[in-house]
Amino acid sequence: MIKAEKISEICSSCLTDSEFIVDIKINNANDVFVYVDDLDGITIEACKRISRHIESQFDREIEDFSLEVGSPGLSKPFKVDQQYLKAINTNVEVVTVDGEKICGKLSAFNDDNIVVTKTAIKKINNKKQEIQEEYKIDKTNIKSTKSEISFSK
Repeated sequence: MIKAEKISEICSSCLTDSEFIVDIKINNANDVFVYVDDLDGITIEACKRISRHIESQFDREIEDFSLEVGSPGLSKPFKVDQQYLKAINTNVEVVTVDGEKICGKLSAFNDDNIVVTKTAIKKINNKKQEIQEEYKIDKTNIKSTKSEISFSK
């Protein structure tokens, strides 16, 4: 059976500086799913290149497997720090371990915490004003974070 560590090692030798592995899943039938991304956005060509590189490292006569290389998808929760870096200045939805949902712009990220800036319209002295509220969230308090996808009507 193919091991995720081996796939990770193979991938790391062909990834560019801005590309990164998000997740590797392998089931009992040796179906291998590799999820990769790029700080500038992953392309189909990059997925093909990575897939070909992985396939070139195995002999299908010895190890039978299926392989899919693709993007983790916008609606999936973040799994690695690089996804936070990529999402800086974009809208995210953060759910904390105690169930609080915070939606806003990811304005900062470091090893310990993230900062989400939420814009609200408040009435002050009978005038509507835009107020920026910052939420500093410790990474140990994050249950999930994902890109907030909004469609204009």
